[in-house]
Amino acid sequence: MINARHLAMFSSVLLTACGGGTHDTAPVPSLPPAPTIALAASTTSMMQNGAAVEITPTLTGVTGPVTWSVTPKANIGETLYTDPNKPIAAYATPYDLTADKVTITASAGGISNSIQLNVKPAPVLVPWVTLPVTWKVAFGDPPYLTGARPVDSAADQSGNLYIAYSSPESDIKKVATDGSITTYASVNEPISLAFGPDRALYVVDKLGTAAYAIRRIAGDGTVSTLTQTAPYDTATGTIDGASGVATAATLKIAVAPDGTVYATDGSRVRKIAPNGSFSTFAGGGCEAGAISGSACAPGTNPVDGPGTQARFMGPAQIVTDKAGNLYVSDVFLIRKITPAGAVTTLAGRTTRSFDFVDDVDGTGSAAFFGGNGPMAIDAAGNLYKHSFTGNVRKITPSGVVTTVAIASGYAGATPQNRIVSLYAGIPGVVLLQSYAQLSKAQVD
Repeated sequence: MINARHLAMFSSVLLTACGGGTHDTAPVPSLPPAPTIALAASTTSMMQNGAAVEITPTLTGVTGPVTWSVTPKANIGETLYTDPNKPIAAYATPYDLTADKVTITASAGGISNSIQLNVKPAPVLVPWVTLPVTWKVAFGDPPYLTGARPVDSAADQSGNLYIAYSSPESDIKKVATDGSITTYASVNEPISLAFGPDRALYVVDKLGTAAYAIRRIAGDGTVSTLTQTAPYDTATGTIDGASGVATAATLKIAVAPDGTVYATDGSRVRKIAPNGSFSTFAGGGCEAGAISGSACAPGTNPVDGPGTQARFMGPAQIVTDKAGNLYVSDVFLIRKITPAGAVTTLAGRTTRSFDFVDDVDGTGSAAFFGGNGPMAIDAAGNLYKHSFTGNVRKITPSGVVTTVAIASGYAGATPQNRIVSLYAGIPGVVLLQSYAQLSKAQVD
């Protein structure tokens, strides 16, 4: 006799055998992602005839090679730089482009994607003051200048500009805010200028071929000597020490808000104490037997870090902000040095993506600088750097690099147009000094 318990067990077995009851279902295979090309630009705004923008593609579900195109095109030809072996493109707006936007398109595997870049016109440089002609254009390929030249400048707290003239002139001329020019002081051969918080003008004065003095010119014109180096000898290298003992390969100075004098020298940054003694504030310095400048060991290997553990490529122009931080033009990089001596890289990188693309706008290491050049800082802490390509670049305190003006600088048969110094003390304006004149560019 089959009771209820036996019937329930039989029903369960029957349902299982027939496929009934509960069981795991097979997973449904997911569809592959749709193929895409994502594009990222180092910046989406650029200046006509200014620095380039780099565009990086990210391919999903599709393989290369990537082909590129740009619309509209200008009359002078292609300024979109590509290489099948490089996963990147660079675009520089030509000087005759009239559009305010361009579209860059990347294609691969039958699909495409585009990115739009905004193009703004370059501000017109306005000539302000014609400087005295103390030089001559000499024949050569290219032509060059002979005679005395205005090699550096600095501004006081009232906006008067002071310009250093090389030998045989060896004067420091004052350009007042009304454009009038007078001779302010004379030294042996001034090569670098900076104003201090004491309203005194500090001057690097070249003595012969291998020694320097740092002069202090007070507001009443009194000249005193802060320090003087011994002659530099490549056999011993750069030497720290007291005035008269220390040596230097070359000096460009800045004076911090607390009155401390700093100078770039070879491959390091020096600190000059009130008693005139030299010490190495940051960098590795020139080793014995090394040639001064960018060839100093380790030369081509920049390293961030504290004080003398840091390494520079070839520091040149140096400026300071209100907090006492130093900023150094270090060939392809902008380096920041805190008052404690910590060195970091604010912007730039050591490798270029394409030959002939000397400037790239972007943030931090996405930006590229073609080399050293004049540099200035404004009251908000923004840096302005001029390159040999003619671009004036703005570097914000957070490392965002943009082109804000175009100054042709050295221009073939007119070497007198080379830009040698910048001043950013007028809000929204950068003053550019060439050998021949002072010009203003509206940058904001």
